[in-house]
Amino acid sequence: MRRKLTIIISAGIIAIFGIFIFRHYAKPTQAMDTAIWVKAEPVQQQDLALEATAIGTLVAAENIEMTPEVNGHVEKILFQDGSYVKQHAPLIQLDNQTAYAALVSAKASLAYAEADYKRKRWLGKQGAIARQAIEQAEADWQEKKALELERAIAYEKNQLTAPFAGMVGKRKINVGDYVTVGQSVVTLTDIQHLRVEYSVSEKYVSQLKRGQTITVTTSAYPDRKFLGTVAFISPTINAAEHTLSLYADIPNEQGILMPGMFINLTQSLGLQHQAMVIPARALVPAVGGEQVYRIVDGKAQAVSVVIGNRVGDKVQILRGLALGDRVVTDGQLKLQDGVPVQVITR
Repeated sequence: MRRKLTIIISAGIIAIFGIFIFRHYAKPTQAMDTAIWVKAEPVQQQDLALEATAIGTLVAAENIEMTPEVNGHVEKILFQDGSYVKQHAPLIQLDNQTAYAALVSAKASLAYAEADYKRKRWLGKQGAIARQAIEQAEADWQEKKALELERAIAYEKNQLTAPFAGMVGKRKINVGDYVTVGQSVVTLTDIQHLRVEYSVSEKYVSQLKRGQTITVTTSAYPDRKFLGTVAFISPTINAAEHTLSLYADIPNEQGILMPGMFINLTQSLGLQHQAMVIPARALVPAVGGEQVYRIVDGKAQAVSVVIGNRVGDKVQILRGLALGDRVVTDGQLKLQDGVPVQVITR
């Protein structure tokens, strides 16, 4: 019994001694293990091709509801729904018999008035007629000319023509229908000339110019890029959203794009020389803005930064860092201000 007790006591002493030895010699290793391994890159200078990105909507440069200028019955429909029509192509023919008869009558009256004026002018040269009669005949002739022109215009208004080339929609009338002035009969859309309407942050206001190039992509054609040109910049800023409205013209001769499409766009804003940049992945969201971890004397130092333009995987630093500062680019989510760090060099 005493021997067993002696063995137990001896084992306990050995265990305590072992723990003491482990703690004593393990301290340096443990201290090294508290340093967090990170990757870091220096703050650099480089030329930045400045860009603004946005989401926009395609709209037709021209899109109108075709409406007749006179009342009448539809005699002919001269287009197919969804077809392409040329400029000045006839679309709707109204019953024009009354207008035609009025035009014929006006032409006959004009011909008579002109012949009467010429006859009286000849007689006047012979001294066989008073000057007043000649003047009256001339006035009547001019009046009949104006009437003939008025009747010709009225006759032409019985035919509705396309003011520009484009695609017609689904017709809203049938042959025989009675249509009135201002009634919509079909929509005409110019799909060869589109516009993209979009907004960008007010921070770009000093860099925006008409004529700048935009590059457009859409989910309908993920492998294609379309180019456009900025044509309009709003003179006012949306106070609620702090944005600026723009639109850009986009050629669409092949008719690939369609009005109403949502698109992603990138607008080229020019080149900024010698901008101070860091990898965008170094940024850490913080209350009130962005921050990075700068390495100073082997420790992580949380630094608030003011960022500018983002281009690719780089972000411009406007304030908070100096050229040559090393910032953590990988592992920063495990850091706190003042924590020791060890930089991975390979």
